Amino acid sequence: MASKFDSSSKFNIYSSFTLSNDDVNVVSLLYAPLMGSDALMLYLGLYSLIERNNLKSESIKHEDFFDIFSFTSVSFLKARIKLEGIGLLISYEMQDKSYTYVICPPLTAKSFIKDATLGLYLYAKITKDTFDFIYNHFKVEKIDKANAINITKTFDDVYQSQIDNEITYDKFKYILGKRTNRNLKIKNYNFDFDFFVKGINLDFLETGITKNFKDQIQNLAFVYGFNETEMMSLYSDSINTKGIYDYKILKNKANDLFKFKRNMKAPKLINKDDEMVENKDLCDYLNNVTAADLLEGAMPNYPEKYLKTLNDVYAEIMLPRGVINCMVLKIIKDKGELPTLNYFKKMALSWSENNIYTTEDAIKFVTNAKLEQEVNDESNNFGGFNVL
Repeated sequence: MASKFDSSSKFNIYSSFTLSNDDVNVVSLLYAPLMGSDALMLYLGLYSLIERNNLKSESIKHEDFFDIFSFTSVSFLKARIKLEGIGLLISYEMQDKSYTYVICPPLTAKSFIKDATLGLYLYAKITKDTFDFIYNHFKVEKIDKANAINITKTFDDVYQSQIDNEITYDKFKYILGKRTNRNLKIKNYNFDFDFFVKGINLDFLETGITKNFKDQIQNLAFVYGFNETEMMSLYSDSINTKGIYDYKILKNKANDLFKFKRNMKAPKLINKDDEMVENKDLCDYLNNVTAADLLEGAMPNYPEKYLKTLNDVYAEIMLPRGVINCMVLKIIKDKGELPTLNYFKKMALSWSENNIYTTEDAIKFVTNAKLEQEVNDESNNFGGFNVL
């Protein structure tokens, strides 16, 4: 039997999860019929006081909580005990007579209904029609695939693996070899698996050639850009002390080879269509952006004189507006300021000598490493300032 306790005592709330819409539906439709509306209100009320950034609450007085949610000390304690009994709350009394409440996640709808205790009591508590209504509410219809063709693109149809010179191995090594997403499929057309198999000793492969083994080899080859010969060598180095191929050893060896080959640079994922789309978006922006918006985006709170300088550049330099805007962004990025009109005239001459007359050419010019080196060599003519 619940009894009163000190309403002036304080409590803190902790959680290890974020309550989703599905969770709310489960608590409202499946748990509530068993534990009652007060317990439902208490569960949702406690969670509403959780800070989203750290999943815990500030210290709160019970009496303040009662005022907010219209509880008495007795009704609160009864509801709290129901939550504890049904597995949604863990309560602690601390040495200083304060309390700590840990909110627990509800079961999934499927797990609840199939639970030997909760599902049975729910079925006994409500009518068959109500139970069927709730069951159908959570039921997920399966797709009839008898007359359907799976046209889903595979991972490597859409993405390619590319080495990112800005990300070191140390920043991503902790995720290597983690469990892969079952919905992520890699065909790796460029890897000749049959050729790879001909070059390995199958006596070490206890399971034989399985789909899982093929996926392991092709996925690692795709991510790290290894060829068939390199994967053969890795396989040979992945034999454990029992003389059997070990995928864990293969992953570690692949990491070591990757670090050696790529100078500890991490692979990054590139959408095959992104570069074309991004360049088009950038061209549109450079061709149409106003002088004020261009400066604001590159240098917030820029001096007013910069706007006059840029308008003078537009008027004096006979290059397309998109080319000039590309030049402006590059200069501000490298120099940290907007130089004089004469500086731009020298820059325009240099770019013209490199046949840069369109926005597309300008974008390629500032992002191409070979051309960048050529312009950097010429930049000594501009007081040591790197043009690109």
